[in-house]
Amino acid sequence: MPRYPIARLRPERRKSVLAGHPWIFSGALLERPDVPDGALVSLACGEEIMGTGYYNSRTDIAVRLLSRQDESIDAGFFARRFARLREERAGYITPDTTAWRAVFGEADGCPGLVVDHYAGNLVMQLHTAGMDRLRSEVLEALVQVHAPSSVIERSDLAVRKQEGLADQPVGVLHGHGDGAVEFREHGHLFFADMLKGQKTGFFLDQRENRLSVKQWAKGRSLLNVFCYTGGFSVYAAAGGAKRVASLDASAPAMATCRRNMEANGFAFGDGDYRVEDAFEALSSLKDGEFDAILLDPPSMAKNRSQLKNAIKAYTGLNTRALKALPQGGLLISASCTSHVDPLTFQKILHESGVRAGCSLKMLEWRGQPPDHPYRFSFPEGGYLKFVVAQKAHI
Repeated sequence: MPRYPIARLRPERRKSVLAGHPWIFSGALLERPDVPDGALVSLACGEEIMGTGYYNSRTDIAVRLLSRQDESIDAGFFARRFARLREERAGYITPDTTAWRAVFGEADGCPGLVVDHYAGNLVMQLHTAGMDRLRSEVLEALVQVHAPSSVIERSDLAVRKQEGLADQPVGVLHGHGDGAVEFREHGHLFFADMLKGQKTGFFLDQRENRLSVKQWAKGRSLLNVFCYTGGFSVYAAAGGAKRVASLDASAPAMATCRRNMEANGFAFGDGDYRVEDAFEALSSLKDGEFDAILLDPPSMAKNRSQLKNAIKAYTGLNTRALKALPQGGLLISASCTSHVDPLTFQKILHESGVRAGCSLKMLEWRGQPPDHPYRFSFPEGGYLKFVVAQKAHI
């Protein structure tokens, strides 16, 4: 007997499940379970139990698999999984780094769950109705495995509405504190606000790409656009940039950017902390004022219907930056929009060069760090593109 009500798979869809994809779309089901949205189900094909997951009638993704086994999904299940993930992370997070992603959704067998670790504190996000119903089991397992000083929930996510969840919980679930934390990344000191900052407080997925900027920035004047709290700015200064300017539309983020720079011993003038709109600021730059411009904008498309506008926005940003760069200057450009695949991003950069009257030489292509993995069976998890390119004559 299966442990949970059955969601029955069409026989012709069995192969895709065996190939490892964790999502079962509604059209792949022969028989839907009579359960509340978010409830646990056993996925079956004929008499074969193919896994355990949770169900939602409201979304195109009807079942998200947690396990390829017929097993109980409880605190013990999550504790075993979290312990294994912590051991894996220990193999590639360096001792001078105290912040990393501890759980990354589908890649780590926990669809709908993201957990970030900040110097002994945890921030978790519950994206789906199924994971929301498992909140207490997840919390119990996190406390058991990590023994954190605090666990904060940051489920202020628009995607929850699509899951039928009306609330967006934010708050301290375990321990105490106001969300303020300091941590180190490759030895550099940073401050973050886990309760009020963007995402979970910091963009941990760019950690290894910041090391790349540290190398490329030496001897250059660099403008960090969409700088948020200055992660790339700190690394550029540490790498020997002769000037680092930071630009963001948020005054509170810029205040933390300055704090992070000063905490690491870097002092620049007031004019190098710019609270401005990125599009307007790039259009008003003096030619050659900077010989390296870094663009790390927020996601431009939350769903595929917004892709056309996202491509337009990315092209506009990169074109403006290229027009302001001198020949031989560096364009360092990133995209975290999952609907913009790597080939599309390359086409965006090529078109930006054409519009700016130049060509681009690819110097480096990077993606996500190992604590933000994705599976070959689930390419949707590979969202981050990071390019270092040189402006050249056509």
